[in-house]
Amino acid sequence: MSRISVHTMHIGAIMVTFFAMIVLNLMASSSCSQLTKAIAEKEMELADDRTELNKSIVRWEEKKSSRNLEQALARRGMAMDIPAPNQRIRMGEDGRVLPGQNSVALLRRKKQDRSIVSYEGNHSHNGARRVIR
Repeated sequence: MSRISVHTMHIGAIMVTFFAMIVLNLMASSSCSQLTKAIAEKEMELADDRTELNKSIVRWEEKKSSRNLEQALARRGMAMDIPAPNQRIRMGEDGRVLPGQNSVALLRRKKQDRSIVSYEGNHSHNGARRVIR
């Protein structure tokens, strides 16, 4: 082989490699621009969702204000008072009643008193008292 053909092969290989790198770079650039557009769309959706969330939070805070609650109850013919200290029950984060509260014991006694009802039925055979629990 002559020296010219060897140099031509090296130059050809370098040029093919160069063009392959250009094509790969263009493909990567195109892919990156598509991803950038997709990210921008998702960010716009997120911003819209955050705006809607903030509006919902403001509406909820407005509705649960004491003035609005009293108006809503009045429209429905209801009234609400602050509970007496013996009616308050404090609960922990897990939803269980905190121990040592007098109001809990009082509530349980009232519930038990209400759940036991005695009566004499008109159709009882032996005249025994029935207890409903």
